[in-house]
Amino acid sequence: MWNSGFESYSTASFGGAASYTQSPGGFGSPTASQAEKKSRARAQYIIPCTISQLLSAALVDEVFKIGDVEISQVTIVGIIRHTEKAPTNIVYKIDDMTAAPMDVRQWVDTDDTSGENTVVPPETYVKVAGHLRSFQNKKSLVAFKIIPLEDMNEFTTHMLEVVNAHMVLSKPVSQPSAGRASVSNPGMSDAGNFGGNSFMPANGLTVTQNQVLSLIKACPRPEGLHVQDLRNQLQHMPLASIKQAVDFLSNEGHIYSTVDDDHFKSTDAD
Repeated sequence: MWNSGFESYSTASFGGAASYTQSPGGFGSPTASQAEKKSRARAQYIIPCTISQLLSAALVDEVFKIGDVEISQVTIVGIIRHTEKAPTNIVYKIDDMTAAPMDVRQWVDTDDTSGENTVVPPETYVKVAGHLRSFQNKKSLVAFKIIPLEDMNEFTTHMLEVVNAHMVLSKPVSQPSAGRASVSNPGMSDAGNFGGNSFMPANGLTVTQNQVLSLIKACPRPEGLHVQDLRNQLQHMPLASIKQAVDFLSNEGHIYSTVDDDHFKSTDAD
């Protein structure tokens, strides 16, 4: 599972250290300009958006753009207005009050008995992560995760993240100083800004997921960090949110369990 959202626009990539100034291609890719590298990399990130932004996104050379920013994987937060279940998929109409409700399609794994295919009922506020698609000039999302909100503050936080993402991604990439690693969103500390006094996310994850990942990375013990240690160090955070973050980080390959199901170590650990 994953927590209230996952965004980030400049520091480490999913579990790596690639910033927007690096090309995600690698392995002998042709040399590209800094702007091209930045543009390609941006499309690899999960970007918080409103439905209004998605509906107004322009399709240029088979790539969606909001202004000059390429988008592919996005998150939205809204309320389910209608649900329609078919044998192979579930179609939701999601409304975030910025535009007309948007179709969100979630494909059903007919062999999955884990409950992932459960239909979320109408009038439920959810966070959706998915890929933007267009068919016959109608935009929709193909969701790879739909999670009901546990706290309506997540809706407010998402809107703040949308504004922040637009501001960060619209800025030109600055070159880091010699001898210093690129961190580097404005206002973000070297530690990834985990103090909770900013809504700036990092490395494609939510603030919660980043806090959890940072603590796990910092643990020097060979068996890794216990979930209870996370709880003790993140006393302001509900245990359910911590476990959701751990589940997501584990599923996405950022961390792995060690001696038991409650000890975790970062895949980036030295």
